[in-house]
Order: sequence, then structure tokens, then C-alpha cells
Amino acid sequence: MAGFLLAGGSVLDVGSGKVERRDVAVADGVVVEPGSRNELTRVDCDGLVIMFGLWDVHAHPAGLMYDLTAAGYFERSAQHSVRAGANLLQALSMGVTGVRTAAEADGIDIAWRDAIARGRWAGPRIKCSGPAIRTTGGHGTAFPREYVNTKPFLVADGPTEMRRAVRSLAEQGADWVKILLTGGLYSVHETVDSGQLSDDELEMVMATARQRGLPALAHCGSARLAEKFVNLGGRSVEHGYALDEAAARTIAAKEAWLVPTIGVTHDVEMMRKDRWPEHAMSRAIASQKKHAEAVLACVAAGVKIATGADLNPIGPRLHAEIRLLESIGLERIDVLRAATAGGRELNGLGPHTAPVAGTAADLIFLEGNPLDDLAHLAKPLKVMVYGRFMLEAGALPPPSPGAYV
Repeated sequence: MAGFLLAGGSVLDVGSGKVERRDVAVADGVVVEPGSRNELTRVDCDGLVIMFGLWDVHAHPAGLMYDLTAAGYFERSAQHSVRAGANLLQALSMGVTGVRTAAEADGIDIAWRDAIARGRWAGPRIKCSGPAIRTTGGHGTAFPREYVNTKPFLVADGPTEMRRAVRSLAEQGADWVKILLTGGLYSVHETVDSGQLSDDELEMVMATARQRGLPALAHCGSARLAEKFVNLGGRSVEHGYALDEAAARTIAAKEAWLVPTIGVTHDVEMMRKDRWPEHAMSRAIASQKKHAEAVLACVAAGVKIATGADLNPIGPRLHAEIRLLESIGLERIDVLRAATAGGRELNGLGPHTAPVAGTAADLIFLEGNPLDDLAHLAKPLKVMVYGRFMLEAGALPPPSPGAYV
């Protein structure tokens, strides 16, 4: 694998906010000590800010949110995969170097993960959940609509089916197990904090995930169910619409994470533009205040935060999510850490907040410091993933947003 000496740039540490002018060496996909390797290709980075790239840890690359025409219910896997690839490529062009999927059909995310990792295509590093596990009538259903040709969910009822579903994900090569633990905004007949798995179903999912060495993330709006989930070893609480201070303390004590997806309750302009149905929009707006309070309670309790938008297209929506997190009261440095180092740590790449020797070389190269202006984040001049330059400004035009509809 090619190696590079990134010379003359300024490195941003998203933990401290400090900017240090220093060279960065990359070889075999990781940052190494400058001078430790011979024959590195020199890349002039004078005047550029170098930092870890962005992560969206709650993504559905092929998803069609509120598919009003129902076209997606009749698509084949090939069509889903093309849309996912276009979405991932556009995200890369906007500085997204990492994606964790949170429900994807038919091994599409796994196929893209492997193709990008092996150098067959440009794109972000991907960690995969495969299809999400839900109960009959659970979150995600749009009854009487059903997917004809694709399978974004594993529908399971009872402990035996839950165990089989987790084993199926392990067999497919998933990195995570996602469960739909409570209701949310999508389906008509639910609330954001209504439970959907029985105790024995949840216990079986978690026991089987532990046995197979897979971390679990949960779509979860309920404070008490979030506590139960993390007490059983759950790694990542998604949304957290109605978390309270007691739940926040429990999540922090168990060293679990929150992925707030604050945009799904706060971005009303997006909801109107995307023509959300009335039940979803009204439920989202009604949840705004409690959702923001829940996020701030988690921050105050010391819960680790990572960013995920839960919306498409990934690139634009993640940048909107970053701004919205700041608007509800998070400090900019904390948002930047959640959007970069947070996603890395949650997905097993270590806790570092700046590229130092031994860290995975997923980097973006910016014309300015995002602590001064967040707009710099969306327009990287270069993007590196797996220690390879995946994109340079003007070299790879991203797909138009029209690719997603």
C-alpha cells in the first residue's frame, strides 16, 4: 500500500481544539511517525487543516424516508445498491470518511463495505448492521405496504426467532446488531417511547449478540428501556427521544453511547420539503423539547455522543445534524468531537482525537478551521480513507441529490 508524507499542514485536535503545524506520515493505512518509513510520497499540505474525517453512525444508504409513491417497495436489490453507492460517494465528497449502517437490505452495506475496504471503489469506511430486527407490527412497518423484492428487516417474535435473527446477522458478516426496541416517528400506530420487545426477547437478543461477539445498537426512545438495554450490555442508544436524568446516569455508568439524531425532531424545514406525513411531523414536533432535554441530560451525565443523521442524502443531512446539535446547546468543540472521534471510538478505531502514530488514516484536508466556521467541513480539498486518497477537489464530481428520489 502506498505511503505519504503530508507535509506542512496544521493538525486539528478535536479534543482540545488546538491546532499544531506538523507533518503527518501515513503507511499501510495508518498514521506512522515521520521518518520511520522510507520512500513516502510527499504531499504538500501547506495552508491546509488536517483532521479526522466525519462519521455518520446512523445511516440507511439505500433508504427512501417516507416513500410517498411506494416505489421503493417494488425495487430490486440492484436498484437499492445503486442508490446506496451514489449516496456513499456524495457523502465522501462532503468529508464523511466513516458510516455505520443502522438497517440495510440484502447485504448491500456489507458488499459496499468490502468493496471499499479492498480498494475496488472510492467511499467511506463502513461498519454494517445489515437488516434490523423488529417484531411483527413493530417500528418500521408501513402496513399494508410490504417490501416485495428486498428485506431491510428481520421480523422475529419470541426468543427462538430472536436468537435465529442474531445468528443470521453473524452468518452474513454484520459488524453490529440493531434492534427496534421502541416505537418512533415512522409508523402510524406507535409512540416514541412505547416498548415493542418482551423481556425474554430482549434478553435473548443480547445474550446471542454477546455470544457471537457483536455489539448492539437499539432504536430506543424510552428511558426505562434504555436502562434495561445498556444493563444487558447494549452499546449504543439511538435517538433517545424521552431519556431522563436517571437514564443518562445509567448509560454513562455502563459506558454506553447516545446517537441523538436530533434532526428527525428539529429539522421542520426538511420535514416539509420531504413531505413527511402528518402523523410523523406532528409527533416529531411534539417530541422536540423533551428530545433536546434528553441529549443535554446525557451530555451533563458524561455520556459519550456520536453523530448520526438517520436521513438521506447522508452528506447534507449529517452537516445539518452537526449544526442542529450546536443549536440545542452543545459546544462546537464537543460537536466536532462527536462527529469525528466519537464515531471512530464507537466503531473500534480508538479514542484518539487527532491523527497520531497508530491511528487509522481516515482524514480530511480543509482550507480553514471548522472551529471558526463549520462550512469548511463540507468542502474538503482532499479525503483520505484507509490511508488512500479517495477524493481530491474537482477530480470526482459527486452525484446530484436527485439520485435519491
